[in-house]
Amino acid sequence: MKLWTAVLVTSWLAADASSLSAAKRYVGVQDEQQILNNLLRNYDMRVRPPGPANATDGGAVKVRVNIMIRMLSKIDVVNMEYSMQITFREQWVDSRLAYGHLGYHEAPSFLTVPHVKNNLWIPDTFFPTEKAAHRHLIDTENMFLRIYSDGRVLYSSRISITSSCPMQLQLYPLDYQFCNFDLVSYAHTMKDIMYEWDVNTPVQLKQGVGSDLPNFQLQNVSTNDDCTSHTNTGSYGCLRMRLVLKRQFSYYLVQLYAPTTMIVIVSWVSFWIDMHSTAGRVALGVTTLLTMTTMQSAINAKLPPVSYVKVVDVWLGACQTFVFGALLEYAFVSYQDSSRQNDRAREKAARRAQKRREKLEMVDVEIYQPPCTCHRYETRETVADRIRKYFTKPDYLPAKIDFYARFLVPLGFLTFNVVYWVVTPMGTVKKSRKGYKYKKDSWKTDLQTEKTQSRHHQKSTWPSFCLPTSAEVPHSSQRTFIAASVLCSKFAPAFE
Repeated sequence: MKLWTAVLVTSWLAADASSLSAAKRYVGVQDEQQILNNLLRNYDMRVRPPGPANATDGGAVKVRVNIMIRMLSKIDVVNMEYSMQITFREQWVDSRLAYGHLGYHEAPSFLTVPHVKNNLWIPDTFFPTEKAAHRHLIDTENMFLRIYSDGRVLYSSRISITSSCPMQLQLYPLDYQFCNFDLVSYAHTMKDIMYEWDVNTPVQLKQGVGSDLPNFQLQNVSTNDDCTSHTNTGSYGCLRMRLVLKRQFSYYLVQLYAPTTMIVIVSWVSFWIDMHSTAGRVALGVTTLLTMTTMQSAINAKLPPVSYVKVVDVWLGACQTFVFGALLEYAFVSYQDSSRQNDRAREKAARRAQKRREKLEMVDVEIYQPPCTCHRYETRETVADRIRKYFTKPDYLPAKIDFYARFLVPLGFLTFNVVYWVVTPMGTVKKSRKGYKYKKDSWKTDLQTEKTQSRHHQKSTWPSFCLPTSAEVPHSSQRTFIAASVLCSKFAPAFE
């Protein structure tokens, strides 16, 4: 009996606690609804929020931006564009939405508003480099608004976007590409809206982003706000995110450089084939030449038509020149050989005709020749005579051309490779440094003006062995920090 009584008491207490919790939750929901209704009762979304009272920029709304790159899916070189999926966050202060001072009972620290986007003022941000974009709607619209008790508003949305990226292909396929992603207000000038990056984490990268691209590797992501747009209607604040993409060389080593090198080496086999094997040498030369032409066409089909010479054009042009040179070498050897044979045939025919004429003239004629009492003087051959005789011997020059070609042509191709693989990486390093120039220029400007104005720290994600990516650098150490950054960026490509 006591056991049943204890069970009944326990059940009653649990039910009472559950009802109290449900009642409290109900009261909390009622409070949130009441707060939202009161905030939106006299709210006009057509009017932007007032700026800070002590602002020196005319009361512009400061919009703090954070971007999280969730996926980098496609780098299209032909159309010069890239696709990515981002979580785009904006945060600003709207004093009209502050409710912490209104005295609500157990007011929440923030309110999440998923479906009232059309009832609140939101910055009219757009992306100038956008080609196509859409928000995700499955299974509900992937966006929310969060209103804090002090009037801060956080707007977050998941967007898939295809953005243009003008690419410079002079160093293809050993190139770096720098893709800018800008954001700017469409209608509000800098007097109304001022954009700034989030101080702690301006850009976040989801783990593994950029590592699964087929031809590129995401090398670096940096931020800079020096992209203000000046038009006839005013100056518009702008923020810029720069993606540094490094092309994967291993793919082109297997698909481009190794096959073309082997084709060039195969063309050298004709130097070792007998010069009289016309069919074999011509077939080998024509086949290698056509193969090189086909490969060149296939590679250029993957690239947009450009007006400048690319590094890959230099390589393919040199390989095609060596292959075509091997075919021309045989044409020259064959011509020299046939010329020598024709000369020998004419000389033999002339000697036979001369002998026949001499025999006809000597018929029935006796010639008296007295005994010769003179001495014969033999002339000695000089070195020049021997060299001249050596190079004018029949059948010698064509054979020697083949002999020398067996060694000189590979030596020439090796020399070209040395020059190519020394000069091209130097151009790649120079191009990569140029991509960071705008960031280093901003540091230089800060250094020149640090005595007259306060420092404005800007964040950039540098290689891990160069600079810290999150901690602020003390003001007293800025000169050392800037010098170290310049030196590290100069020598960093050698260690990548």
